[in-house]
Amino acid sequence: MIHNPITEEIREIRHRLAAQFDNDVHRIGAEIRRGQAASGHRVVRRPRRQPAASSTTKSGKGGHC
Repeated sequence: MIHNPITEEIREIRHRLAAQFDNDVHRIGAEIRRGQAASGHRVVRRPRRQPAASSTTKSGKGGHC
């Protein structure tokens, strides 16, 4: 396997964060949001996703099988 110091550093940071918050992605997310609010800058800039409309068929036409 090729040694990549950047990838290793990212993995180390990820493991430290996970350990700090007991591997709870919700707590990690909450901490990131707190840091974002304190900095006054958005960390991630993506539009909110709208839930997909559910349908009863795979075709999405809403008919019966």
